[in-house]
Amino acid sequence: MELRFDNLIFKVVQGDITRFPAEAIVNAANKYLEHGGGVAYAIAKAAGDVREYIRISKEAMKEQIGRDWIEHGEVVVTPAMKMEQYGIKYVIHTVGPYCGGRWDEDKKEKLKKAILGALKKAEELGVRSIAFPAISAGIYGCPFEEVVKTFVEMVKEFSEEAKSVKEVYLVLYSKKDYERALKTLTV
Repeated sequence: MELRFDNLIFKVVQGDITRFPAEAIVNAANKYLEHGGGVAYAIAKAAGDVREYIRISKEAMKEQIGRDWIEHGEVVVTPAMKMEQYGIKYVIHTVGPYCGGRWDEDKKEKLKKAILGALKKAEELGVRSIAFPAISAGIYGCPFEEVVKTFVEMVKEFSEEAKSVKEVYLVLYSKKDYERALKTLTV
């Protein structure tokens, strides 16, 4: 599925984000960059040694944010390490909201900040393509359909200011989630 906004293309694809050939990929992280489960663990493992990647992430957070945690909308950038073989240059870590099955305006605003923060950082880095997982739709329990709709809304909003970023991908690991996303976008 492909949507066009100004000079920006948004695509929903099925695949493994740790091997997806975008210049930057986004990690759906916890605020301490622990990388203990879900997509965060998969990215840390694909980058190399998980413990070493957590150490690198925490060091980068201290340098870039100046503290031991990140808030919604803040991001931390780390190198892709072993994922560079797939064309990935950067990992942009962002924190989405914890929903636990509940969705409201506050959760939506936090998700919007997480998405927009990563998009703005990609623009700052001068990358042409960026790939996201479905932030907060996994172990954080946000309703999948609402997450997909919020992605489209934020990409559309960001397209007005995008210069270097030309392609934004929502990369979904399972065929089931990919099909759910397509259904959500065609309704």
